[in-house]
Amino acid sequence: MSADEKISNKFVAFLKNNIISSFLAIILVAVVIWFSVKISINESNFENEKSQLIAVYESKIDSLQIKHLEFATEVFSWSVRSELLRNNTENLSQLLTVFVKESGADLVQLINPEDKMVLLSSDKKFEGNTYSGNLDFESDNLIVSKEGGDVKIITSVMGFNNKIGVLIVELKKK
Repeated sequence: MSADEKISNKFVAFLKNNIISSFLAIILVAVVIWFSVKISINESNFENEKSQLIAVYESKIDSLQIKHLEFATEVFSWSVRSELLRNNTENLSQLLTVFVKESGADLVQLINPEDKMVLLSSDKKFEGNTYSGNLDFESDNLIVSKEGGDVKIITSVMGFNNKIGVLIVELKKK
Protein backbone atom coordinates (compact mmCIF):
# COMPACT_ATOMS: atom_id res chain seq x y z
CA MET A 1 0.00 0.00 0.00
CA SER A 2 1.20 3.46 -0.85
CA ALA A 3 1.30 6.40 1.52
CA ASP A 4 -1.65 8.09 -0.19
CA GLU A 5 -3.82 5.00 0.18
CA LYS A 6 -2.90 4.69 3.87
CA ILE A 7 -3.91 8.32 4.46
CA SER A 8 -7.22 7.95 2.61
CA ASN A 9 -7.98 4.69 4.49
CA LYS A 10 -7.27 6.42 7.80
CA PHE A 11 -9.50 9.35 6.77
CA VAL A 12 -12.35 7.02 5.78
CA ALA A 13 -11.90 5.06 9.02
CA PHE A 14 -12.00 8.33 10.99
CA LEU A 15 -15.23 9.39 9.24
CA LYS A 16 -16.83 5.97 9.94
CA ASN A 17 -15.85 6.11 13.60
CA ASN A 18 -17.03 9.74 14.02
CA ILE A 19 -20.15 9.92 11.86
CA ILE A 20 -21.97 12.45 14.02
CA SER A 21 -18.93 14.72 14.33
CA SER A 22 -18.32 14.53 10.58
CA PHE A 23 -21.98 15.29 9.85
CA LEU A 24 -21.92 18.27 12.23
CA ALA A 25 -18.69 19.57 10.65
CA ILE A 26 -20.25 19.41 7.17
CA ILE A 27 -23.38 21.22 8.43
CA LEU A 28 -21.19 23.83 10.11
CA VAL A 29 -19.30 24.49 6.86
CA ALA A 30 -22.61 24.74 4.95
CA VAL A 31 -24.06 27.17 7.51
CA VAL A 32 -20.94 29.37 7.38
CA ILE A 33 -21.09 29.48 3.56
CA TRP A 34 -24.83 30.20 3.61
CA PHE A 35 -24.43 33.07 6.12
CA SER A 36 -21.49 34.50 4.16
CA VAL A 37 -23.63 34.62 1.03
CA LYS A 38 -26.54 36.11 2.95
CA ILE A 39 -24.32 38.82 4.50
CA SER A 40 -22.91 39.65 1.06
CA ILE A 41 -26.43 40.02 -0.37
CA ASN A 42 -27.53 42.17 2.60
CA GLU A 43 -24.50 44.44 2.21
CA SER A 44 -25.26 44.86 -1.48
CA ASN A 45 -28.91 45.70 -0.73
CA PHE A 46 -27.81 48.13 1.98
CA GLU A 47 -25.48 49.97 -0.43
CA ASN A 48 -28.25 50.23 -3.03
CA GLU A 49 -30.76 51.57 -0.50
CA LYS A 50 -28.17 53.96 0.90
CA SER A 51 -27.38 55.42 -2.53
CA GLN A 52 -31.11 55.78 -3.27
CA LEU A 53 -31.73 57.56 0.04
CA ILE A 54 -28.78 59.89 -0.58
CA ALA A 55 -30.12 60.73 -4.04
CA VAL A 56 -33.60 61.47 -2.66
CA TYR A 57 -32.13 63.53 0.17
CA GLU A 58 -29.96 65.59 -2.19
CA SER A 59 -32.92 66.14 -4.50
CA LYS A 60 -35.08 67.40 -1.63
CA ILE A 61 -32.30 69.65 -0.34
CA ASP A 62 -31.87 71.11 -3.84
CA SER A 63 -35.59 71.76 -4.23
CA LEU A 64 -35.76 73.39 -0.79
CA GLN A 65 -32.77 75.56 -1.62
CA ILE A 66 -34.42 76.63 -4.89
CA LYS A 67 -37.72 77.40 -3.09
CA HIS A 68 -35.83 79.46 -0.52
CA LEU A 69 -34.00 81.35 -3.26
CA GLU A 70 -37.27 81.94 -5.14
CA PHE A 71 -38.82 83.57 -2.08
CA ALA A 72 -35.67 85.56 -1.29
CA THR A 73 -35.50 86.77 -4.90
CA GLU A 74 -39.11 87.89 -4.85
CA VAL A 75 -38.61 89.86 -1.63
CA PHE A 76 -35.27 91.22 -2.90
CA SER A 77 -36.98 92.44 -6.08
CA TRP A 78 -39.16 94.72 -3.92
CA SER A 79 -36.03 96.32 -2.46
CA VAL A 80 -34.57 96.65 -5.94
CA ARG A 81 -37.77 98.32 -7.11
CA SER A 82 -37.74 100.91 -4.35
CA GLU A 83 -34.06 101.74 -4.93
CA LEU A 84 -34.54 101.94 -8.72
CA LEU A 85 -37.49 104.30 -8.31
CA ARG A 86 -35.29 106.51 -6.11
CA ASN A 87 -32.42 106.13 -8.61
CA ASN A 88 -30.13 105.11 -5.73
CA THR A 89 -27.66 102.82 -7.54
CA GLU A 90 -25.00 103.00 -4.82
CA ASN A 91 -27.35 101.53 -2.21
CA LEU A 92 -28.65 99.06 -4.80
CA SER A 93 -25.11 97.83 -5.44
CA GLN A 94 -24.60 97.27 -1.71
CA LEU A 95 -27.93 95.42 -1.49
CA LEU A 96 -26.84 93.23 -4.38
CA THR A 97 -23.56 92.33 -2.66
CA VAL A 98 -25.29 91.49 0.63
CA PHE A 99 -27.94 89.45 -1.17
CA VAL A 100 -25.31 87.31 -2.91
CA LYS A 101 -23.46 86.70 0.36
CA GLU A 102 -26.55 85.83 2.40
CA SER A 103 -28.68 83.92 -0.11
CA GLY A 104 -26.10 81.54 -1.52
CA ALA A 105 -26.68 82.77 -5.07
CA ASP A 106 -23.69 82.71 -7.40
CA LEU A 107 -24.62 85.57 -9.73
CA VAL A 108 -27.21 88.34 -9.55
CA GLN A 109 -27.86 90.70 -12.44
CA LEU A 110 -30.23 93.60 -12.95
CA ILE A 111 -31.07 94.19 -16.61
CA ASN A 112 -32.71 97.14 -18.31
CA PRO A 113 -35.61 95.57 -20.28
CA GLU A 114 -35.59 98.27 -22.96
CA ASP A 115 -32.02 97.97 -24.25
CA LYS A 116 -31.13 94.64 -22.54
CA MET A 117 -28.06 96.19 -20.89
CA VAL A 118 -26.81 94.86 -17.56
CA LEU A 119 -27.28 97.74 -15.12
CA LEU A 120 -25.82 96.03 -12.06
CA SER A 121 -24.20 92.67 -11.52
CA SER A 122 -22.56 90.86 -8.64
CA ASP A 123 -19.80 90.07 -11.16
CA LYS A 124 -18.69 93.52 -12.33
CA LYS A 125 -17.39 92.27 -15.70
CA PHE A 126 -21.00 91.99 -16.93
CA GLU A 127 -22.01 95.57 -16.07
CA GLY A 128 -22.55 97.83 -19.07
CA ASN A 129 -22.68 94.91 -21.51
CA THR A 130 -25.69 93.59 -23.36
CA TYR A 131 -27.24 90.56 -21.72
CA SER A 132 -26.18 87.57 -23.78
CA GLY A 133 -28.48 84.90 -22.35
CA ASN A 134 -31.78 83.66 -23.70
CA LEU A 135 -34.50 85.54 -21.83
CA ASP A 136 -38.16 86.43 -22.31
CA PHE A 137 -38.24 90.14 -21.47
CA GLU A 138 -42.02 90.31 -21.96
CA SER A 139 -42.98 88.01 -19.07
CA ASP A 140 -44.01 89.67 -15.82
CA ASN A 141 -44.13 86.46 -13.75
CA LEU A 142 -41.43 84.85 -11.68
CA ILE A 143 -39.71 82.20 -13.84
CA VAL A 144 -37.51 79.37 -12.60
CA SER A 145 -35.30 77.98 -15.35
CA LYS A 146 -33.19 74.86 -14.90
CA GLU A 147 -30.44 74.43 -17.48
CA GLY A 148 -28.23 71.43 -16.86
CA GLY A 149 -27.34 71.67 -13.20
CA ASP A 150 -27.74 75.45 -13.01
CA VAL A 151 -30.87 77.28 -11.88
CA LYS A 152 -31.96 80.79 -12.95
CA ILE A 153 -34.68 82.68 -11.16
CA ILE A 154 -35.99 85.54 -13.27
CA THR A 155 -38.36 88.15 -11.93
CA SER A 156 -39.60 91.44 -13.27
CA VAL A 157 -39.13 94.68 -11.38
CA MET A 158 -42.20 96.80 -12.05
CA GLY A 159 -42.41 100.56 -11.81
CA PHE A 160 -45.64 102.49 -11.54
CA ASN A 161 -46.74 101.93 -15.14
CA ASN A 162 -44.07 99.77 -16.77
CA LYS A 163 -41.29 97.29 -16.23
CA ILE A 164 -38.14 99.06 -15.01
CA GLY A 165 -35.87 96.04 -14.70
CA VAL A 166 -35.40 92.30 -14.86
CA LEU A 167 -33.68 90.63 -11.94
CA ILE A 168 -31.82 87.39 -12.64
CA VAL A 169 -30.47 85.25 -9.80
CA GLU A 170 -28.29 82.28 -10.78
CA LEU A 171 -27.40 79.28 -8.66
CA LYS A 172 -24.73 76.98 -10.01
CA LYS A 173 -24.59 73.37 -8.87
CA LYS A 174 -21.28 72.29 -7.49
